Amino acid sequence: MKNNLLSMVLLAIVVFSSCNREDDVPGTGNDAILLSSDAESLSKRFSKNNTGVVGITSEAAANARINAEEIPAGSLPLELIAKVEAPTHDGDVLQATHVDIDGDYAYVTYNTIGAKYLGAIDIFDISDVHNPVIKSQAIFTDADLNAVDFVEGRLYIAAAVDVDADYGVDGPANLITVSTSNGAFTSDFQFSSVEGYVSTDVAHTDANIVNVSGTEGMVTLFDKSNSLVVAQAAFADLRSVTYGGGKLFVLDGEEGVNSLDPVTLAKEFSIALGADYSGAKRTMDVHGETLVVSEGANGAGIYTLSNGSEQSRIEIPVVSTGLVTEEIVTNAVTTNERHLFMANGSAGVSAVALGEDVKTLGVLDLYGSSNYVRANDEYLFVASGLQGLQILKINLADDIIDDVCTDLPAYTGSTWMNINSGEPQAYSGSVVADGLNVNDDFTYCGSLSVKGWANINSGGTFNMRGSMVVGQYGQDTGLQINSTMKIAGSLVIYGNLTLNSGASLEFLGDDSSITVYGNVWNNGATVTGEFNDTEGKLN
Repeated sequence: MKNNLLSMVLLAIVVFSSCNREDDVPGTGNDAILLSSDAESLSKRFSKNNTGVVGITSEAAANARINAEEIPAGSLPLELIAKVEAPTHDGDVLQATHVDIDGDYAYVTYNTIGAKYLGAIDIFDISDVHNPVIKSQAIFTDADLNAVDFVEGRLYIAAAVDVDADYGVDGPANLITVSTSNGAFTSDFQFSSVEGYVSTDVAHTDANIVNVSGTEGMVTLFDKSNSLVVAQAAFADLRSVTYGGGKLFVLDGEEGVNSLDPVTLAKEFSIALGADYSGAKRTMDVHGETLVVSEGANGAGIYTLSNGSEQSRIEIPVVSTGLVTEEIVTNAVTTNERHLFMANGSAGVSAVALGEDVKTLGVLDLYGSSNYVRANDEYLFVASGLQGLQILKINLADDIIDDVCTDLPAYTGSTWMNINSGEPQAYSGSVVADGLNVNDDFTYCGSLSVKGWANINSGGTFNMRGSMVVGQYGQDTGLQINSTMKIAGSLVIYGNLTLNSGASLEFLGDDSSITVYGNVWNNGATVTGEFNDTEGKLN
């Protein structure tokens, strides 16, 4: 049990061992590792409830400092494509601890709250954006899985293991390694024990795998080519590790952030942090020439990569009432090319625009608290403890090559987009709106998301180029066409599609698609052009 570990005495500086099984089937021969490749059964944990367009609420809007019609439209289109229930085993509910994303696959680790050891890892196939699948799962009945890193066909997992279980380990802190291909485990799981009571995080440099272990633990470098230990450095309470820009950073509960030489582990400089790090989940991320650090109640700090000087501090935006102050903490940070996302406990997930000016956009309209986030330029994974995962698609506009899109300005108006009669308009870029009413000629090029209803009224003509997402699943939302809509690109409707008499929906080009999750009511309208009807609702 976890609470018995404090009585253990680890005599070696670092104990390194690997359990190499002889079985042909990965993971077999050990009842403490339960494998499943039943994608149909595993994917029953997915739910579409309340999926669809995700808004972002600013503190100003939440505090009613501006009128609803004065709230500007958003600039970060997000689409909640799935909710995923947490896995269970023998009545115990696991919680997500970490996510790594590589190409068409995402890898998610889980552990269990309390003294019991119980963990898992899922492999998600996200190649079909609107139909993700869990391809494989491994449940560890006597180990917590705390972090994962996918490197060149192999998964490296930071774990805490029950030393009395059938894993053949020499200590509780372990790095677990397994090969994968096409969403399946393709080798046995190998365990490498290191000093400390729990492995808390894992990352990689150009040549090595970096494992950190907390409570009298170590930074340990493993050679990627042969898994041998090449360097170690002792720390009191390591929480996380990240690498970028040729720099290796570790976060220690007592010392703060340390910059280490990625080969020798010699200390280069340190960044002092607050006192609420011991035993807490905290992460870091490298963005360009900066290091972003989750700092609990202090939000996120942004530091110069080369010397650790503070550039800015991002406070936690709060848009809900009745929250417990102690639960408003930044547990994790993640960045992509343009944005920073912060997991702020009971305060949810906040989004920050990065660039010359760092600007907090607000809090994502998601359900539940957040203990971990991970993003790339296409996806955002949000872990909400025992409530499971939420998977979002990031729909920033691509460059549109079309004569009608040349030199169009960005939309900077209200979140209620009204194209009034006698006022034809045209815009480009990325926009999130609460509603859309088209009463004249309207052209939009880029990415347009509408949370509620989009209405193409009599006398209005809507020319869409790019990606459009409308509504929320199971809610009174959708697209209603009373006149003419033309689209070249993708149209996703989480609510209903109503095509009234005399209306027309025309798909342009040969690569357009429509996805409708709600109902389709065609009351005598015409639908023309080549398109992929992914849900078969227009046939």
